[in-house]
Amino acid sequence: MKISASSLVAALLSAVTATASCAQAAALSPPTLTHLYTMNCTIGASISIGQGPIYNRVALPIVGGTFSGPKLSGTIANLGADWGITGSDGVFHPDTRYHLYVDSQEEGGETAGVFVQTVGSAQPDGLIHLKMSFETGSKEFWWLNNAVAIGILQPGEGWVVIDAWQIVSPAKA
Repeated sequence: MKISASSLVAALLSAVTATASCAQAAALSPPTLTHLYTMNCTIGASISIGQGPIYNRVALPIVGGTFSGPKLSGTIANLGADWGITGSDGVFHPDTRYHLYVDSQEEGGETAGVFVQTVGSAQPDGLIHLKMSFETGSKEFWWLNNAVAIGILQPGEGWVVIDAWQIVSPAKA
């Protein structure tokens, strides 16, 4: 197969351009975090599911509470639970689904229902790191459907506190 000089130059130029584009993408600044809310959540008595073939599962009913912050505030419905597992290494991994009633920030606005799902892992310092996702039909809070969020959970006896943060993209240069 014979390749012309002009084809070779075009291929090399294309490769250099692609490499330069990748280098630009790698130069982004780190994302920042915007505080969504601090949640004080009441947990009911645990329900042991038992030791499975790989891990031990327990259900922790989420029975109420409140949350407030610069972007969201409201109450926690008595509807949900943490179906967490403890691995053979002793590390707890929460797996929650629960419902929030979010207060409108608009005059005369209605309370919005928001479904929340979190997963994560306990850390050596006793805190639990969470990946959070939200689902709502509210026009006011529609942005939550696309939010990428994390949480830091502090466990207690019959309660947890969660600080929730939204990841914000860095400004483009």
